[in-house]
Amino acid sequence: MDNRLKKFFEIFAVFSITFVVMVSSSFNIWTGGTFTMVQRSILDFAHSVRDGYSAYVELEGHYGPVIYELVGLGYLVKASNTAHYLIEFVIVFFSTYFMYKTAKLYTSIQFSIGITLILMVFGWGDLTHAGAEQLVFFFMVALGYHIARQLQRGFLSYHVYLMAIEMTLMFFLQPGYALIWVVMLAAFAVKFIRAGMEKAACKSFFLSIIEGIVTVTVPMALYFLYFQNATEFFEMVVLYNYSRLGSLLEGMKVIWNMPWIIIIPIFIIVTIVKLIQGEDVKGLFFWMDYMIVAFIVIALQGDNLASELVLTKALYVVPLASVFSLADKRLGFQTEERVF
Repeated sequence: MDNRLKKFFEIFAVFSITFVVMVSSSFNIWTGGTFTMVQRSILDFAHSVRDGYSAYVELEGHYGPVIYELVGLGYLVKASNTAHYLIEFVIVFFSTYFMYKTAKLYTSIQFSIGITLILMVFGWGDLTHAGAEQLVFFFMVALGYHIARQLQRGFLSYHVYLMAIEMTLMFFLQPGYALIWVVMLAAFAVKFIRAGMEKAACKSFFLSIIEGIVTVTVPMALYFLYFQNATEFFEMVVLYNYSRLGSLLEGMKVIWNMPWIIIIPIFIIVTIVKLIQGEDVKGLFFWMDYMIVAFIVIALQGDNLASELVLTKALYVVPLASVFSLADKRLGFQTEERVF
């Protein structure tokens, strides 16, 4: 297939999946969906920001200023849900795109599209109640791509830089989830150093983390300085999130009752099969460690666990791709060679 035609087909597939997801959006400007109480409260806050009231000082809850400014941006453009629908469309599109790119690192284009369709469409509606979970889902999908790329290629400074940016954004969005990025950056540091990373590369690794943190922290510091609400953010969001962590055991029970969990034993079996066949499965074991870390952090989120469980779908991209990769050769499909 011609390379340009293939690229067009891939973008068209991603756009089509995005369109299917967006039909059910509560911001749908053609069907007029019904807002939930949480969604209405965020939209009301956006109205107050547009009308000139001090941002964020009087709010307390699960989310940081990132989500409120994102939603408020829509009202600054137009006093309707059109801008919000476009914002959500962009989030869904890039979530779909990076999920597809992650799957494509492990299996054929045909299976990658199918995996992306399954994971993006089923259960997405559980994330649309507030908007924050959509952003968290996107960041988790992007994190998966950063991890998968470096498992195949090794240290890539721009991926570490983006991981640090996402980690810092997560701290200002939902601080509890930032722990996933902290642990994975630490895991990569240990992995690369044990693999004999050169001194210059090691310096670049940690410098990329610092640069990523600074990239987000500087504008956020200006935000807090302008609105004089750094103390409120720390008390109402940071302390709120970490003081309301739930029971790990109870959270894990809920996670293990999800239908998606059946993928895990299948993933383990496939990994064993690949090991017997002589394939390098170190990357798959690292991904299992990532899943364990993410499961623990998600299980500890006490307040909105029911809806946030859908975030675990971002973890199943590589397991599903590994399963379908066994069928590629039998069906005559090929995994695209990634040009690094």
